Amino acid sequence: MRLSGLFILSSFIFTMVLGGSCFAEEICKKAVTKVKTDKPMVALTFDDGPCGQTQALLDLFKKEGVKATFFVKGKNAAGWAEMSKKIVDAGHELGNHSYTHANLTKLDEEGVRKEIEQTQKEIKEKVGVELKVFRAPFLAFNDTVWKVLAENKLPAINCSADTRDWDKATTVEQIVERATSKTEGGTVILMHGWSKNTLQALPEIIKKLKEKGLQFVTVSELLASGKEEEKK
Repeated sequence: MRLSGLFILSSFIFTMVLGGSCFAEEICKKAVTKVKTDKPMVALTFDDGPCGQTQALLDLFKKEGVKATFFVKGKNAAGWAEMSKKIVDAGHELGNHSYTHANLTKLDEEGVRKEIEQTQKEIKEKVGVELKVFRAPFLAFNDTVWKVLAENKLPAINCSADTRDWDKATTVEQIVERATSKTEGGTVILMHGWSKNTLQALPEIIKKLKEKGLQFVTVSELLASGKEEEKK
């Protein structure tokens, strides 16, 4: 998807799906785990990049006709600006995963704001896109984090299928099983772009999900297809 298309889609999401009331305090303190949709769409998401393995992921996704969302650390995405641009130019989405992967619940408001807003600012300047979705490091939130997200109109995205591929004890077979066994339309799958086991597991994951008739879309596209997000 071209940058202009991503901008239009993102604007649509905020107008039609999230809406202004989404950022009311009592609603905003929840993260999307799964999207209720009639469409056979799932979102593959990858945390922490870009990294040395990102190009291999892009090559695989091009071959398989897959779209994904990369929740990037700001310092990585800014430092790997050309790779970040490749991600967007290939039709994938970049999401905000904080600047340094700090546990935001252990920071004061100034620290939280810097982690989130510096990522927004640098990606806009160096990559040319405005990030529209956010995933908290460690999926950790508190009132301060919710406040800053609301001010920046960033929806929080968790997951409904966690592969736990960050754990060295997690095998390739376990990653495949966790990413596919209960996956259906609306599922958000959490993986990490640096995991060698995940890269090895992905061809089988893609095969199994295609056999279920599922299509691979970005998080923003999944949100746009949704009736109501499951949150917690």
